[in-house]
Amino acid sequence: MSLSPVCEFVDRNARQLHIRVHLRGSDEGPQNRFQLRFRPRWGAPPVVVETVVGVRVDSVGRRSRSALDFTVRSEELAAGAYQLELARVGDRTWIPVGTSPGLLAGARRVPWGERQLQVLPGARRSQVWLRISSWTPPAQLGWRIRDWTRELAFAAHGRRFTWVRPLRVLTRPLVPRGQIWLIGERPETARDNGFALFAHLRRHRPGAPVYYVIAKDSSMAGEVARLGHVVWHSSLRHRILMLHAHVLANAYSIKHMLPSRWRPGAYMNQFAWRVGARRVYLKHGVHLSPDAVKRASSGYDLVVTVGPQETEALAATSGYSSAQLCQTGLARYDNLVRAGHSRTVLFMPTWRRYLVPRLFGGEDAALVPYAGSAYQEFVHGLLDSDDLAAVLERHDLRLAVVPHYNLTGLLRPEHLASERISLLDGASADIPGLLRSCAMLLTDYSSVQFDVAYLGAPVLYAQFDREEYAAGHGGTSWFDTGTDGFGPTETTVAGVVARLEHYAGNGFVREHRYDERVERVFTHEDHSNCARIVQAIDSLP
Repeated sequence: MSLSPVCEFVDRNARQLHIRVHLRGSDEGPQNRFQLRFRPRWGAPPVVVETVVGVRVDSVGRRSRSALDFTVRSEELAAGAYQLELARVGDRTWIPVGTSPGLLAGARRVPWGERQLQVLPGARRSQVWLRISSWTPPAQLGWRIRDWTRELAFAAHGRRFTWVRPLRVLTRPLVPRGQIWLIGERPETARDNGFALFAHLRRHRPGAPVYYVIAKDSSMAGEVARLGHVVWHSSLRHRILMLHAHVLANAYSIKHMLPSRWRPGAYMNQFAWRVGARRVYLKHGVHLSPDAVKRASSGYDLVVTVGPQETEALAATSGYSSAQLCQTGLARYDNLVRAGHSRTVLFMPTWRRYLVPRLFGGEDAALVPYAGSAYQEFVHGLLDSDDLAAVLERHDLRLAVVPHYNLTGLLRPEHLASERISLLDGASADIPGLLRSCAMLLTDYSSVQFDVAYLGAPVLYAQFDREEYAAGHGGTSWFDTGTDGFGPTETTVAGVVARLEHYAGNGFVREHRYDERVERVFTHEDHSNCARIVQAIDSLP
């Protein structure tokens, strides 16, 4: 069987490099051994290291023996450029190791002991090169010369983004001095961890070149503009600042910050390593399914987490380690202060990836039609329930329904059982305000459960499609609602309505056993998460 090796990441400490290679499409025997060869560009003898194949978990939880973890000592690699090649032990057929998007997205020049190190792609094809150099003035000049000669090679082979370096030189006088930070969420939103961090920075570093990227026609643009330092998404200014950004921080994906007509794949593989911005994943909630997070596809320098359980789960399968995972808490939690007690129950079911087309391009159709799905039957059935309408009327309650952003166009029931039920726009609703003021949260698996639990309000789980969700969307989770959850779980409309009436009758008081579970999840509850995130970003090399 032919091999298709791809480098997922390269980590370093002062004494050695750790290199992860994925044997794409393979499932090897438990004792199979492989060699990684560092082949110098010029004449010197190659360096060869060896390892046994290990287990890799993919984004939907499937396990295969396809992970290779190699270690090489710093003294074994002299200054120079090395191509990475792989072979089975006993087979002298050396195969170039390819690049992953995450590897190249984070492949800036970094210090390695007293030397400098950078991972680079080949000009002719997807192949990994390591460049190592001292950092004396002559070495720095040589490095810059090689940067430009490499660009000529890329241009000769028709690669994208070869204009980045010359345009950086030409536009340098047009941008502010200092380290430029670009922060955002989705192009049209400013209500999550991105905006919370930006507002903190505008208060505490008002003179710093920190900008929020948002669409000019967004309904939330005015709120950002009041703080100043707003950049309109896809404007000329946005494009120029992307060339000089020191930090890119987003609550969803850096891809949401790309100007229009910039292809995400080409950006990851050809643009990011030329600029070298630190990539920060602020997240939009606690990750319940860590298998879906892969360093090889995202390439973040910093991923924020809320506590030890989430951190350990991500470290186990994502490729991220303690060097990237940081228990700062989420930025928006600094603003989580209970806004009185309302009579509104908040219903926020999460989405299902198999019910919508693939994000950022790819498939045009959903794997499972929304019409007739278990999701549609439960949600629409609940909202059309006469029993629910009676409970809302009896206890003077309102039910605010917020569809997930990715399902806004689908979750449109033809009939609501009561005028006390309101269907809000998931793209424009004041979700932070709803979370702070709701009497109770009803959800299936949404990570907003952590916000409401943090505030002290009760949570009720409606998990009507457990097996289908786990197989098609959720994957393996470190968080089990039966043992870790912040409230009871129901699977039917009747069960949900009965639980809702129970909580309405006791004044929406959360049981003590759920208070104890909340305390186990969060490392910090001091409203200083933004300050910790900024400190962690400042500490990135």
